[in-house]
Amino acid sequence: MKKLTIRPRIGEKSFSILSQLVNSSLPENFKSFMKLYAGLSHYEYIYVDMTNTKWEIAQYNIFSELYKLTSEFIEHGWGKKLPFAYDPGGWHFCLSFEEGTFGKILVNRWTDHSPEEQFIIIADSFEDFINGLQRNPEEKA
Repeated sequence: MKKLTIRPRIGEKSFSILSQLVNSSLPENFKSFMKLYAGLSHYEYIYVDMTNTKWEIAQYNIFSELYKLTSEFIEHGWGKKLPFAYDPGGWHFCLSFEEGTFGKILVNRWTDHSPEEQFIIIADSFEDFINGLQRNPEEKA
């Protein structure tokens, strides 16, 4: 059967809109990754951070979710963070565009933590985060 060429799941115009929203350029590796995986999930969904805490990715956000959530974060005073994925419980994985955490990956633990403890850094960069993803050894592909 013929193999079809897949269009980017998020286009440059959408990335430009998100860039304006956070008032910063988006990393090229982030854009390349989201062009392929926005709205999807994959087998390498486990991330273990520097404190040995295990995090699970359920799915990556599509453009409309990226825009809506980033706008909500800014409106609520939670800063310029781009929530690009979520875990099975609804916590968000965010790329930070704020001074002090710029470029780091944070988790928005909005349901079970006070506003002061709502965000936690789990990776130093988007590339470190993606490179650290692994399969669940108990699950077969």
